[in-house]
Amino acid sequence: MHSDQEPRGKMTREEFLLEMDEILGLPGGTLRGHEKLDELDNWDSTTLITLISLAETNNGVSISPDQIVHCSTIADMLRMAQVEDSSS
Repeated sequence: MHSDQEPRGKMTREEFLLEMDEILGLPGGTLRGHEKLDELDNWDSTTLITLISLAETNNGVSISPDQIVHCSTIADMLRMAQVEDSSS
């Protein structure tokens, strides 16, 4: 089977953070990685599912909600989503 969508390269850290800003309704450039998930005003189950989808769609990484429950910071989430640092 051939898909009409070409797989794109993995998202960079900056791209993923900007997407997370948008999902959380924050101004672009707000999140840096050190933020605690439980301190984010808009962090809820819908956000969690959206971020899982973002990781799967853009980076081909399968993440379960249980795995995210063990994340405490944005940086933990980035590692789980296998987001590449743009400087590498």
